[in-house]
Amino acid sequence: MKTKIKKTVGIVLAVFTLSACAQKQESAVKDMLKDPSQQEEVLTLMVEDHDLGKKYIANMMDNDHAMGMMVDELVKAAAKDTILANKLSDMITRYPDLMLLTTHHFMPVIASDSLLTDSFCDHTLEHEDLAKAMHNKMEYKKSLERNH
Repeated sequence: MKTKIKKTVGIVLAVFTLSACAQKQESAVKDMLKDPSQQEEVLTLMVEDHDLGKKYIANMMDNDHAMGMMVDELVKAAAKDTILANKLSDMITRYPDLMLLTTHHFMPVIASDSLLTDSFCDHTLEHEDLAKAMHNKMEYKKSLERNH
């Protein structure tokens, strides 16, 4: 009986000790990350370690707020950097569904701003095949309207 009590007390103490260590470690990480140099070290590790970076991005993609922050920062950066803007444009054009979704969302924005509308029209006219395709589509729709 004494042996059972000693083992039970030993197990309970071990559990409490491990629990306390885990809580101490968790707070130690939070305390460590309060130091800006430690933050930079962690961020650098995450950027340079491909697998860790992918895990971090996956976690951010699962969080609406974090994903919104990423998209906002990406768009702001692309507006200032033509290389990034071209990379973003290449990614959008590589995925036709994303291209259609993007076009669908931007058309009302373009239509509501005369400067953007003028720029869009000028840019479209620079691409002869696109301008012809749009003209043909409009003419076809007009012919349908006349028939009804």
